[in-house]
Amino acid sequence: MKNIFKDVLLIIVGSFLIAASVQFFVIPNRLGDGSTIGMSLILYYLFEIPTSISTFIINLIFIAIAYKFLMKRTIVYTILGVAMSSLFLGILSFVPFGIEDMVLGIIFGALLLGAGLGLIFIADGSTGGTTLLAYLLNYTKGYSFSKSLFYMDSVIIAAFIFIIGVNNMLYSFIFVYLCTKIADQVIGGFHNKKAMTIMSDKYEEISNVITNEFGNAATIYYGYGYYVNKDKRIIYTVIKKTELLKIKKRVQTIDPSSFVVIHEVKEVVGGKLGFVSSNTRTN
Repeated sequence: MKNIFKDVLLIIVGSFLIAASVQFFVIPNRLGDGSTIGMSLILYYLFEIPTSISTFIINLIFIAIAYKFLMKRTIVYTILGVAMSSLFLGILSFVPFGIEDMVLGIIFGALLLGAGLGLIFIADGSTGGTTLLAYLLNYTKGYSFSKSLFYMDSVIIAAFIFIIGVNNMLYSFIFVYLCTKIADQVIGGFHNKKAMTIMSDKYEEISNVITNEFGNAATIYYGYGYYVNKDKRIIYTVIKKTELLKIKKRVQTIDPSSFVVIHEVKEVVGGKLGFVSSNTRTN
């Protein structure tokens, strides 16, 4: 129940940030975007159709197409993200505020939109459109979420050349690129992990500390120390970045002569993204 509340809160906050970016920074500077937001902006610039309405309708079409690939929770979270984004877009459209400065629009618009996308992605939700497709490619093919999103959005942004002109279209590419980088940073901040390789004769005591005190899994495998010419036991564990200093200190306290190597971890895959396994799909 606690996790569900956290996910819903992340989706609501992320949706608000996305709507604030569009209404306060993107539209006042006539910038383009990708995904369904970009499609909605095209309709807004051409026919003044409210983004709140067009975003909701377009996203429903994408959800209807992709629903068979999603688990029920992810469908619910995606619908929630779409509904909240549309709701906030409608509400904020009545707020008499907007930054008509291209540099500020790009920087702060990308900051809000990228952070919003990252928060929704962390909660296993989606704002639909190309975000949903990038989510699917990340899960099924292992493609980078940010790169997939950038490439697909680039196609949509290219269409803006006929609506907002060459200059604003090029500015929009910068805007979307910054969005994807910020989204990656937000996602990485929530899922930031470190790996430790520990070589020690007191491997059992150290493993016990890692598993029982910190709640992390530890794998012990056999190795051979060529320099000392004897068998070794090697511990490998993936931990939270915030636990690194504490665990390292405990290891050094237990065995001052231990040898510890700390690794950066780009991603930890645990089947949490919410897509239906191919083995469980039904026609």
